[in-house]
Amino acid sequence: MLARRLTELRRRLDALRQPAPAPGGWRGWTLGRRARSPEDLALPVLTALDRELDRVGVHTAADAQLLRELGVRKGRAGALAQGLQERARQALEELEECVLRVERAWRAGEPPPGALTLLEKAFVKLARAVKVAELFSRPPSQDTDEAFEIYVRPEVTRKDRPPTSARLAAAEYFAERARENTGDVVQKRRDLDLAHELLLRLGADHDRERGLALRRQVVEARERARSVPAVRSLDELLRHVRHTARREPQVAYRSLRGLYERALEAGDAELASAARTALEPLLPQRQQLSSLVERAERDSLAHWFGETPEEGGGEAAPPRPDELLADLAFSLNPEQLSTFELAAGCARYFDVEDALSEEIVLADTKAARPVPRRVPYPTQTMTFETTGSLHEVHNFVISDPRMLLQDLAANRQLVRAYLEDEPPPRPRKVKRTAVRVYVCDASGSMHGSRARFRDAIVIAELNNLRVKARRGEQFDPLYFSFFNDVPTELARVDTAVEATRQIEKLFRESPAEGQTDITLALMSAFDSIRAAQGRDPYLARATVVLITDGEDRVDLELIRRTRAPMGALDIALSFISLGEENPDLRMLVKEQRAAGGRAFYHHLSDEEIQWARTEFDTPWRTLLPGDVPATVEALELLSPHLEALEAVAAGRGSPAQVAVEASFDALFPETPSAPPGMEVPGPDGVNRVVDILGALVEAASLAPADRRASESVVLLQHLLSVYGLTPARYLSALSAGGPPVREALERVRLLCRPFS
Repeated sequence: MLARRLTELRRRLDALRQPAPAPGGWRGWTLGRRARSPEDLALPVLTALDRELDRVGVHTAADAQLLRELGVRKGRAGALAQGLQERARQALEELEECVLRVERAWRAGEPPPGALTLLEKAFVKLARAVKVAELFSRPPSQDTDEAFEIYVRPEVTRKDRPPTSARLAAAEYFAERARENTGDVVQKRRDLDLAHELLLRLGADHDRERGLALRRQVVEARERARSVPAVRSLDELLRHVRHTARREPQVAYRSLRGLYERALEAGDAELASAARTALEPLLPQRQQLSSLVERAERDSLAHWFGETPEEGGGEAAPPRPDELLADLAFSLNPEQLSTFELAAGCARYFDVEDALSEEIVLADTKAARPVPRRVPYPTQTMTFETTGSLHEVHNFVISDPRMLLQDLAANRQLVRAYLEDEPPPRPRKVKRTAVRVYVCDASGSMHGSRARFRDAIVIAELNNLRVKARRGEQFDPLYFSFFNDVPTELARVDTAVEATRQIEKLFRESPAEGQTDITLALMSAFDSIRAAQGRDPYLARATVVLITDGEDRVDLELIRRTRAPMGALDIALSFISLGEENPDLRMLVKEQRAAGGRAFYHHLSDEEIQWARTEFDTPWRTLLPGDVPATVEALELLSPHLEALEAVAAGRGSPAQVAVEASFDALFPETPSAPPGMEVPGPDGVNRVVDILGALVEAASLAPADRRASESVVLLQHLLSVYGLTPARYLSALSAGGPPVREALERVRLLCRPFS
């Protein structure tokens, strides 16, 4: 598969970022041709293919999807897929050969200047070609016009045979039982937690593809189940919704939405339709949905990038942790920014919050009335009681003094009793006890995607601590250290400010040098825990998680002897192995499990932790506006683009620039909007977009009125290529450029579409 070779190429490019060895010596003796001159770095096949895709108009994955749907309708997708696969394969082989020459020069200590920058740009071009070819090679999706449909997640593994491990079979059983459970949320959460724990302990040793797919499904289902109130049945859910609909409608909405999601997950169309009908009265008007969705997306980003500072005057205060993190996020490049998304995935995948130590609080299903209690002072509520003692003589109610002694003897003397309403008891809060000590490999082999994945796990833990501190929730401190051949000191993070500082430090200076010494790192962590045991009680219940690439042998006997003298301090060891397997670490985990301890060993290969996301993967369209459905009539307008793509797939030379009038509203939208998380261009990029729009106004005014729209599309694509702007960055500048960009855009639309 081309995608797999593309991933391997990404790993080789990451390796070239390491310092080159000294010139000369045995490393300088290499076989084959090295890259020495610009001619050795030329990529004519890839350059031609990239230029042709630009001329066709395939700028984003959404554009390729539109042309694929049109090709499927016309019966041309098969030939297109074969031709594009062949062109992408030729470009891939050409870039692989160029990378090989640069690698030989790097090993000789003489890397060509600027070679890595050129290869990185070429990789982005190749990624587009490979993704277009892979997209056309996928089987066509089944479309339907039904008003309501249950979308079934496609199975990525075969289920016609039992798993090789009984633990995986048990995890599948609990996951399937949880999927079919639509009423009892408490039991559903327990089943999902059990499945997640079994998969965590199992790692990826048995049925790797099957286990990873199941783990992703369980992680997503756990997140959905933990976000809704816990009920035990549908009847209890109905009582809970009736109880909260008036006082807390947002809680009732969450409960009904959770029921709708559970019904979709279980494939119960009747229940899902009923839940969706019940949700409609709680939804806002359609005019308000856009702003509410944008606010929800902003709130989800605030979980990582900090909250918007409150408006108001006053003296300038020092920046808060949230503001520092937001400043950091806007100063990162796209590759570093995507690490936040990876960290969010790691937080769910490795259970950063440790839900197994969380107590489930049942949802309120009936009105909690205050309980009256008797008080010794007068209140607005008074009743009468009887007594037979004299200790409440000041509250006696005497109707007949002659009967006082008789009433006391019979225990029927009336007394005044004052009552006061006591608030209903609140659910008891349980403090988490999930203290983890991360020991992170910082050797020279931990570079590229391995280092990004390692940093993302630590960032997820740091951000979880930061969010809890911001909300005023209880949390345990986090400990971590880096090691190579010299371990660093164990760092303790227990405040939001310190967590933000450590996140920024990980982005600025990600360590990767020296040799791997796992035994020394673990012994150093044990010593730090033993030394701090008396003054830091949290470390008495810590779990050590080692993140390494596994490229080192481990002295098991020395580690066993080091752990033994700690007495009551039992340290659990878990491991995340990136890239390479390590049998010694696996053996340590098996020993702990045999002794009844909780430990996991999870291995991820380089291919599994790689990603090659580029700006081509944006959901923006440049061929059709986003609000135009891909109907038969709309797709027919793109026939010239499909014909040009067929010429590219067949290798019949470079086609002419293709543009249709239907693309005008996609590239010059009336109300630009940007998807969340998209990089916003700086002032220079915005000014360049204003300049381009001004040039379009001048050129369009000289063109015939009936061709102004299509000519503007062609000229825009040319100018973007001249100044190195992708359509994604151009559209992002339109949405965030401010009044100058909007005024220039309005002039283009007024000139090309005066009656729209």
